[in-house]
Amino acid sequence: MMKIGLLALAGLMLVCTSPRSDAARRSRAVVNPVGTWNCVLYGHPAFGDERVLLNFAADGGSQVARLDADEISAWAPLSSWDQGDEEVLTFADPRSGRRFEADLTRQTLGGSWRTFTLAGGWWCSAADAAVVPAIEKRKAQDYMPPLLPSLTVTPLYPIKAIRAAKQGRAVSCFFVDANGYIVEPELIELSDEVFRQPILNALARSRYQSWHDESVLRPGCRSFIFRLDEINASAKAE
Repeated sequence: MMKIGLLALAGLMLVCTSPRSDAARRSRAVVNPVGTWNCVLYGHPAFGDERVLLNFAADGGSQVARLDADEISAWAPLSSWDQGDEEVLTFADPRSGRRFEADLTRQTLGGSWRTFTLAGGWWCSAADAAVVPAIEKRKAQDYMPPLLPSLTVTPLYPIKAIRAAKQGRAVSCFFVDANGYIVEPELIELSDEVFRQPILNALARSRYQSWHDESVLRPGCRSFIFRLDEINASAKAE
């Protein structure tokens, strides 16, 4: 009888708590994708990081303007964007074959992309209000000024990882403020927690060239690879 009573109580608790969890899920803040975004696409082995503008219209239309040398292309159409369960955004780029997905419960717009053979990610900040959907090909400096590093600090290889013969890879995306400081860094990909703090320490000491408009945050990403053979090569050189 005791076992039956406990099972009944557990079932009652499950029934009682499910609506609360559903309500909590619905109450989470969700990013509104409508508007224009300054984005970094990373993970393509041939081209490296790409800078683009993405625009999402309230009627479901979406388009992209790509940075090419020192110019931004005219808008090119993407597939209609979909927000199926209110927390996930999906759309596709027919030109590159990439399918994009974003978790809208994050603090900013961004997520993952993939093709049949490749995968990567994307990270955005809200674009300057002067960027309008009617953009035509023009100088990149007008709408997507470059994010130029002035001090790039390399993270220290953790002693604990060296002793355990651990190698790793990570990708961090962040925003850069007008003074060139990295703010709100996130580890989008991280192969082992042992590398987290050295990466965050390196980002905190790194700097980018500053600009005048203090209201603008620009998106950036950095990839990190921890390889033991590079440690060994450095030791031999010394």
